[in-house]
Amino acid sequence: MARRKFQTLTEPMFYILMSLQRDDRCGIDISAYIAQKSAGRVAIGPGTLYALLGDFEQESVIHCIGVEGKRKIYRISELGRSLYAEELNRLKRCISDAEGGDDNE
Repeated sequence: MARRKFQTLTEPMFYILMSLQRDDRCGIDISAYIAQKSAGRVAIGPGTLYALLGDFEQESVIHCIGVEGKRKIYRISELGRSLYAEELNRLKRCISDAEGGDDNE
């Protein structure tokens, strides 16, 4: 079901999975990574962030691997890596299409 539900990732979804590619992170660290990586262009509020993390966790896109105080630490699953790679390739194709121009111009 996760592949259909997350067939095309929203920008916040994409950045959340990007943040988990190399490191396990809690929500606050995910938010900080996204703000830094996008130079503040992508802003995800706490309600949206934790709702998406909950959806991802429910669909086994990510897993909670521990709790430090009140912070849950998340790790991306193989399914999550696959969804991220598929979306990255889709975005690369979009850019390639755009840069290729139009014969009717």
